[in-house]
Amino acid sequence: MALELFTARVCPYAHRTRLALLEKGLDVTLHEIDFKNKSKRFLEVSPYGRVPALVHGEAVVYESAIINEYLDEVFPTPRLMPADPALKAFTRIWIDYLDHHVLDDYYALLKEQDAARQASLRAKVEDRFRFIECEGLARHGGAGPYWLGADVTLLDLAYYPFFERLPAWRHYRGIDVPAESTRLRGWIGAMAARPSVRSMANDERYYVANYAGYAGAKAA
Repeated sequence: MALELFTARVCPYAHRTRLALLEKGLDVTLHEIDFKNKSKRFLEVSPYGRVPALVHGEAVVYESAIINEYLDEVFPTPRLMPADPALKAFTRIWIDYLDHHVLDDYYALLKEQDAARQASLRAKVEDRFRFIECEGLARHGGAGPYWLGADVTLLDLAYYPFFERLPAWRHYRGIDVPAESTRLRGWIGAMAARPSVRSMANDERYYVANYAGYAGAKAA
């Protein structure tokens, strides 16, 4: 059965699923969505009107974390979700932490126009990064460069797109990974070097230009 993915280059959530497809070496037809002119078929496939959305035969799946688990179950080689129940739970907990905690502060900082509130949010985001370093990466990384050791997993793919976009936050709000968060910095480097990541990477200028609207600035 053919795979179709409704996606958008700028979207970090779609980026997650494209990375999963690349890691599994799957052929897929990509439909780039214009958010100002959403097609009827896209809205039928994605009732939330968001990307990514996957069509696989009769199956229609949306929301990036759910799509990625679906792909891992249907196409189990290479396995991207750990088999161990405790590690599987750890993976889901930390993806939830990103989606429902980190990103709230992350995007709030970029949108905030008041300097004092920016400073407060910047400190919160830096604390989030330190928490990821000490309570996440330090728990199961072992000798490997990834969250769970030597092999990349859905957890890595869930986080990386937001760190590829970090240059925009650095440009507009002066935020960066704390210098002492050495595991997190090493993980970013390891992910950036993966062939799947490199094959679809965008440079800093792309993100600075495309996140200008969030920051209330002119496109660079």
